[in-house]
Amino acid sequence: MPEEQDQGPPGYGALIKLAREAKGWSPETAAANMPFKFSGSSWRQIEAGYRGKDRKPVSTKPSTLAAMARTVGMTADRLQEHHAEAAAILREMERQGAEQAPPMPEVLRTAPPHVRRMIQAALEDVDPEDRADVLREMAADYEAAMRRRARKGDSQQPRRTG
Repeated sequence: MPEEQDQGPPGYGALIKLAREAKGWSPETAAANMPFKFSGSSWRQIEAGYRGKDRKPVSTKPSTLAAMARTVGMTADRLQEHHAEAAAILREMERQGAEQAPPMPEVLRTAPPHVRRMIQAALEDVDPEDRADVLREMAADYEAAMRRRARKGDSQQPRRTG
């Protein structure tokens, strides 16, 4: 039994941690960028392969593991040797994403995570054929808002309502 407790993280956990750290992200930041609600503590547990002081093993669904890998920019080929089922799901995610999502303009790709999540949510209700046009319009609007904010600087007064 002591031998089991001395084992390191699962291969996929170490690989995801490496990819996350290469992005300069904390587990909380990575979790916030997931396509669904996810916590930083859950992220840490999956990377480590255990939870708690008693090091109880943690298992995760292949679809969750695939979403984590995609969030940190890992390819299915890298994930394959550590978790073939999650890699297969990630390949399908990549295929579907390439078919459905037009490329996001750079200004939107570098927007804060909460802005990107709002954009993704808004695009769900847009006809796939119209998404590229909508993204271009969103990018133009976002750039204009950022320019206005930069011109106003710190002298911006709170809005009064009523």
